[in-house]
Amino acid sequence: MAKRDATKGYNTNLAAEFHMMSLLHRAGLNAYLSMGNKKGVDILIQKEDGSIQIIEVKGVAAKMDWIVGNNGRLPKAKNLFFALVSYNGMIALLDHVPDFWLVPSEVLARKGGYAISKNGKTVFLRNAHIRANYQKQRNTLAALYE
Repeated sequence: MAKRDATKGYNTNLAAEFHMMSLLHRAGLNAYLSMGNKKGVDILIQKEDGSIQIIEVKGVAAKMDWIVGNNGRLPKAKNLFFALVSYNGMIALLDHVPDFWLVPSEVLARKGGYAISKNGKTVFLRNAHIRANYQKQRNTLAALYE
């Protein structure tokens, strides 16, 4: 069987989505993964009261910025979270545990934690900005319980 390069194409994001699913299930949450390349939702969590939380997973193989949209605005909702996964250049090392930041979309929007490219459409989160300003949300699921 031919080995595919995990740093290219859709592989990185799939790995990030399954990593987050593993963490959510290990935490005892009812998490559901949506499959497909052009979907609107990556993970749904059903809380005990029946309400739904939505997690958009963005994965990068190295310390690159996360692209989160292409319509000129950051998606924002009270129940929407971004899981920003970084393999820190070591995605091919199977014993490496990636870093992740789980940040409510409203927090990212309020703090101006995003940027828009010169074309006015591509919305992205700067890796350096997230690392410097969101240490409280690093490697924890606490935002889901707030």
